[in-house]
Amino acid sequence: MANHCYNTITITGNEAELETLHKLLTKEENYIDFEHVLKREIPFGEIYDIVGTKWFTPDIELGDGELKLYGDSAWSPPVPLFEALAKTYTSLKVTMNFEEPGMGFGGELDIDSSGTEVLFEGSYWQYMAYLDYESFFQDALSELQYHIEDGHISTETGLKGHHIYKCVSKADRPKLLKKLLELTGMERFTVTFEGNPHIQEQVFATSMEDLKQKNPKAVIKRSDT
Repeated sequence: MANHCYNTITITGNEAELETLHKLLTKEENYIDFEHVLKREIPFGEIYDIVGTKWFTPDIELGDGELKLYGDSAWSPPVPLFEALAKTYTSLKVTMNFEEPGMGFGGELDIDSSGTEVLFEGSYWQYMAYLDYESFFQDALSELQYHIEDGHISTETGLKGHHIYKCVSKADRPKLLKKLLELTGMERFTVTFEGNPHIQEQVFATSMEDLKQKNPKAVIKRSDT
């Protein structure tokens, strides 16, 4: 079963070409018939090269001088499809946003008859930060809180190595850490382990007593937050 890549596509251009494209895209009620739209046969083995995906099931709206498509495609966005359409209907300007959290990527493209301009392309969480940083920050807090409370992240080193943390601006990282400690009810302790006396680690724990029980031979001090 394919992962779903969510697409938001806005197309502008002259009215006649928008109406023509709308008719082509809406021939079938629940999906786009690629061969009908491109007016050619598409061998299944070449579908990703020609279309970019093996199916695309968007809601489609035409109005106010724009054609809009919202919906899922299989594994990846239908970039080649709209590159081909922009070369056929040369007045069209296509803005495509796509996100696929399962495989962890997202991006934004502008497409017209002259080619494709990549406005942004990166990991899913980088894309979320690019789209709306404030919403991303709140989502990052929730996700990292879960990982700390579940024990997947137990040290500051682990937190700083996490891919979501790396998407947070450097200026906001102290605020993120402070908020995470508040949300999880954790404290931060400086721990020196018996086997590595020259290495200190910042460890998250609910109390010094709990940490001492787990590491009875370690030297533990409460860290400043």
